[in-house]
Amino acid sequence: MDYDVEADWQLLDTCNYRCGYCFFDAERLGRKLRPAADAATWEAALTRTGRRWLLHITGGEPSLYPELADLVLRLSQRHHLSFNTNLTGPAIGAMAQVVDPARVSFINAGLHPFEQARHAGRDRFLKNLDLLQERGFRVFVSVVATPAVLADFDAVQSLVAPSGLTVVPKALRAVVDGRRYPDAYSEGERATFRARSAEARRAYSAMLGAGEQPSIDVFADEAILHGQPEFRGWSCAAGSRFVRIETDGTVYRCGETTRLGNLLDGSLRLLGGPRTCDTSFCFYFCQKYAVPPAPGLMARMQRWAGLA
Repeated sequence: MDYDVEADWQLLDTCNYRCGYCFFDAERLGRKLRPAADAATWEAALTRTGRRWLLHITGGEPSLYPELADLVLRLSQRHHLSFNTNLTGPAIGAMAQVVDPARVSFINAGLHPFEQARHAGRDRFLKNLDLLQERGFRVFVSVVATPAVLADFDAVQSLVAPSGLTVVPKALRAVVDGRRYPDAYSEGERATFRARSAEARRAYSAMLGAGEQPSIDVFADEAILHGQPEFRGWSCAAGSRFVRIETDGTVYRCGETTRLGNLLDGSLRLLGGPRTCDTSFCFYFCQKYAVPPAPGLMARMQRWAGLA
């Protein structure tokens, strides 16, 4: 894909789920939805930068954003997009009908089985999953691999069986019952994780071998089952080739250490090139934008290409 800058864009804080492993607390997830700008204003703000963007839209839950279909339709004319969504909001259907799938890098359909059961969300999830596949979007299903999920992964897989898709395990990165994961996984849990991850790579081989690869690389999460890598001190292109956008348009280099301005008020100023990493915000993006690339990243890219 042809783009100048990639952004991890937290479109909103609000979410209809309350997953125990979420990075945000219940108060933040329960905030009343107050969009910082309408679709036209966001489009104008990104156009002002003069750059072509790859926008990874996440939240909260982006499908709750009332103008999502209009926003994505506008932005997809010039930019590329990707999504992390639980597929339960009403905007998914409208978006799927009007947006060119070729402008969407991928959609990570987050399966949250226990919250889905609490909110009777399975039918909506499957309906939207089918619609996205029918329309030609590159979509995969992921699940945060809690010990409970790994204990009966067949049951989790059965939840999406009607879609024909395979569930990708995503490493748990949280403190649960006083234990810090992924370090706290047992050897049996790691073995299950590796086996299911290998199955998912085989199932999605055609998707992984073509087009832009997911920057949030859950397909290789077995590499972090004993702990996350630390990139602080590396040279990194974050701030010039990658940024993080907050709900109010504030832009950070990566974490919250280096503020680069605000999209909506026109004050954004990107860095001129790589600088030393001073945060531990998200190792997925570190792997992609480390200079030189992080060890193993290029090997994985080549392996994916060979799977096509």
